[in-house]
Amino acid sequence: MSKSQLTAKTRNNSLNPRQLRSSGKLPATLYGKGMDSVSLELDSKEFATTYKKDKNAIFELKVDKEIYSTIVKKVQVKAINDNLLNVEFQHIRADEAIRITVAIKFVGESPAVKAGGDLITNITEMEVECLPADIPSAIEIDLSKLKNLEDTITVADVSYPKGVKPIENSKTFIVKVATPKSLEQLAAEEAAEAGETTSQESA
Repeated sequence: MSKSQLTAKTRNNSLNPRQLRSSGKLPATLYGKGMDSVSLELDSKEFATTYKKDKNAIFELKVDKEIYSTIVKKVQVKAINDNLLNVEFQHIRADEAIRITVAIKFVGESPAVKAGGDLITNITEMEVECLPADIPSAIEIDLSKLKNLEDTITVADVSYPKGVKPIENSKTFIVKVATPKSLEQLAAEEAAEAGETTSQESA
């Protein structure tokens, strides 16, 4: 868990979000238990640079004369160009557990993949619950445990850092090694896909 600092101020309501963004500002919202939601604005480039370093950092958010310990709960971006549109900060307390989405990091090599198996990844991040001080930078998955074809690593199989509890269904598979398909199977699938395309075009 790392800490980063950001400066924000109460949003200028005379400007709409588009006007704020055109001036280099990013509209934001701060909310949390026991407090009213606050509309903010902060420097868009400063946020992007800081957030890129560690998305799961504790952000010490200075708003006017107050400093809030926060996490970034949601970032809204424009689908076309990935430009930042809005960010939501959640005020947190050191003694209260929070839920946060953490990236999955694959380490090691799978003997089953080396032997010709196909590595199938189901999820690349998961939601966990922990105290702010215990937020992990990532959840590591050791691929060397996948020794045979059809071996699977589920949420329940992972060794989590101390104080970290997964929220995902324990039976959800994270990654597995599938038996490689034969040339006959691949040809049959391609033929089926071609047939579906032809039928749709005819319709």
